[in-house]
Amino acid sequence: MRGTKRLALVLSGVVAAGLVGAAAVYAAASKPDFTLGISPTSQSVQQGQSAVYAVTAAATNGFTGAVSLTASGQPSGATTGFSPSAVTLSSSASTGTSTVTVATAATTPVGSYSITITGTSGKLKQTITVSLTVNYALSQSFALSVTPASVTVPVGSTAVYTVAITRTNYPGAVTFAVYGGLPAGAAATFSPASTTGGSTTLQVTTSGSTPEGTFTLYVVGSGTVGGTTKYAYAQSKLAVSAPAGKPFTVSGDLPGTLAPGIPPRPLDLTLRNTNNQDLAITNLTVTVARTSAGAACAPTNFTVVQLSGPYPVRLGANQTASLSQLGVPSSNWPKVGMLDLPVNQDACKNATVTLAYSGSGQGA
Repeated sequence: MRGTKRLALVLSGVVAAGLVGAAAVYAAASKPDFTLGISPTSQSVQQGQSAVYAVTAAATNGFTGAVSLTASGQPSGATTGFSPSAVTLSSSASTGTSTVTVATAATTPVGSYSITITGTSGKLKQTITVSLTVNYALSQSFALSVTPASVTVPVGSTAVYTVAITRTNYPGAVTFAVYGGLPAGAAATFSPASTTGGSTTLQVTTSGSTPEGTFTLYVVGSGTVGGTTKYAYAQSKLAVSAPAGKPFTVSGDLPGTLAPGIPPRPLDLTLRNTNNQDLAITNLTVTVARTSAGAACAPTNFTVVQLSGPYPVRLGANQTASLSQLGVPSSNWPKVGMLDLPVNQDACKNATVTLAYSGSGQGA
């Protein structure tokens, strides 16, 4: 019929709108599950000690059932136990807690570890991680301290520290190492590397690739006590700065000769300011670079006590002066000595010692 109106398009539009509205009403129901939490998130222990954590399972969306707990990622020699090994969640107890004990052994390697705790219930599985740091077992027979507490050097220079040993009825040798915190491009050496005496000198030499920043150096000393290796720790800061802003030169010669058993010789350094303005020197370092006997009389046969201040050391524009002329007490001057090592040191007789100097200074 020619007069009939067609409404099909309008009706289909209404139907489509209704369908969209209906679809938005329905949502998939959340499935029952559980979550895991742990406290604390990190622990630090000595070798042979245990770290204890609390792991908590909590029901979500009406979950009920037993959650079994396991661990992975423990360091070598360590064992992990749960008490209880599973927690049961119910409508009346939607959370449950288990105590996790990670027991390290005396042989567990020193380091930081990430341990994964896994909870399993049927096909459901959840994980959470904790951090464990294992340190060397501390000795009761000797202890270490490092001075100064912080040294600032420009990139490419050497920082020098004194590591002192406090002994308690322990006459044996203590061997040294830096076991953490050394920045990239830097190298650490001890002089001597092992001693039955009361101290050693730590030199940290930076390079052009060493990044600027402040780093915590962890120094460890080890010794055999009753047939067991024991350890002592100490730490200090190394601040690496941009290359020194103002150039200056350092020179000096040791008076007399060096020999084992002779007190270290004081070094009256001469400083030359090559700038047309006053200079404030904030760091001076002396190191034994080499000897004329080469490897037969290595720098590790010698020890250096650094300038103890006061800083800054001030020079006038284009001034050249020695520490004594600048009024620095001789007791504060750097000193160089020869160690009395339990090895043949005859190669050092009549050898010439070459010293190296570094430092930093700014316009004053």
